[in-house]
Amino acid sequence: MVQLKKMLSAGRSVVEVPAIGVSVDMPEPDVCVVTSDGVRIPMHSKILASASPVLEEIIEMVQNRRNRKPDIPILGVPYGAVCAFLAFLYSAKCRDDQMEMYGVHLLALSHVYSVSHLKQRCTRGLSDRLSTENVVDMIQLARLCSAPDLHIKCMKLLSTNFKAVEETEGWKFLQDNDPYLELEILQFMDEDES
Repeated sequence: MVQLKKMLSAGRSVVEVPAIGVSVDMPEPDVCVVTSDGVRIPMHSKILASASPVLEEIIEMVQNRRNRKPDIPILGVPYGAVCAFLAFLYSAKCRDDQMEMYGVHLLALSHVYSVSHLKQRCTRGLSDRLSTENVVDMIQLARLCSAPDLHIKCMKLLSTNFKAVEETEGWKFLQDNDPYLELEILQFMDEDES
């Protein structure tokens, strides 16, 4: 409740966190996830550790410091994406609206924290939302997050709709900043035509 009051007094809009299936018998949260904007979210270390080997290592490291309630920073993504990520760790579910709003962030989080089920869900969700406008960004994300299925779908869309993609800001940026990816795309298209 105190966190809610702080967010409201700071003029921050409150994002509703979906129910995460906490039963009455669960112990008190023993760690806090800290977001980029400083919000602390109480969590259960055993659940986080069982869902992610990376979080398991982080928890072991911060608990060795003997903090009363250790903090685990999850930075660089919006508060709502952190909430959707944590809800997935508890429930193994991700709603379509969360995927629509935070799919890119969730893919990055799933990659960084080695949550393979979420990574698969994000890859499918982002593949369904591919367009000529976002395909260049998505192929770069697929490379960074080692998402081969998404990468192939991007390549096929690029090959099929190259004239439209060539007119986008993303393609122009790619030409100026990532010649290796441009070459890879052009080689794929050449092989695809053969």
